[in-house]
Amino acid sequence: MSKELKLFTIAAVLACSVSSFASNNIDDGLNVTEEQQRLREIQAKNDSVCVEGYNLFIAERINWMATDSVLSRYSQEELGGNVIWQPTDSTWNAIFIDKEIKNCIFEMQYNKNDKRFKMSYDKRPITEVELAKLSVKNVMLENLVKKCGNKITYDSDCGFPNMDFVRIDDNTVRLYILQGTVHNNLIPFGNDYSADFNNDGELLCFRQYHKSLIATKTVDDEGNPIASAIHSHVKESPYITPTDVCNFLLYRGQMQQFYVLSTALDVLILYDAETNHTIVKSR
Repeated sequence: MSKELKLFTIAAVLACSVSSFASNNIDDGLNVTEEQQRLREIQAKNDSVCVEGYNLFIAERINWMATDSVLSRYSQEELGGNVIWQPTDSTWNAIFIDKEIKNCIFEMQYNKNDKRFKMSYDKRPITEVELAKLSVKNVMLENLVKKCGNKITYDSDCGFPNMDFVRIDDNTVRLYILQGTVHNNLIPFGNDYSADFNNDGELLCFRQYHKSLIATKTVDDEGNPIASAIHSHVKESPYITPTDVCNFLLYRGQMQQFYVLSTALDVLILYDAETNHTIVKSR
């Protein structure tokens, strides 16, 4: 049996028996075997990545909305830069700055607790805090290009990369680079990276999550929605990735779930968009 057929068969069987998938990995806490404990630990790790991935999804959605909003009134040539950051764990700010780097010409605030957006096109002077954030962002990008630029690739036929900065803790900002797509009904898994920086913009580490683009259709050749999808991870990425979660939520259409076959952990991971959680099963 070919690798592709094997993956398709696994996904098809599991799509018909998700409840069984779950029940095999949930117990009452008694008589836990070594394997059950291992699966619990893998699931806990995956679910922490899902939280990170959902935060990245929010960042990318804000990036899309803010960019579309400002370009409805300004041309690309009139813009001098933008910054998106988190004043608190539950709030996001986005600003666009004029070419002279003197004025904020668009700003957006988002609160993920009440899911409310506030937008303003009122021109005002850029603050010292905003100017400092723009400066550090530029330092981060310069350091990334200098040290890791030759490691980053994307598929231009699929689309251009998207970049998002997300604060991980008080001392770390993570830049994600995700493959974008200009095609409908396609999830662009793969061609994804992240880089960690300190508050001065110094590069701390760089990651590559997948080896290449995994273009995944959300509808079949007749235009019917596909129920789920599957791709495999090599040993360097044993868990689901935040970029998996983010791009699935962005481009999934009517698809509710996808699977990751972890060759390193010898498990199959089911991600569910409605709950933003995973279920893990031994192969």
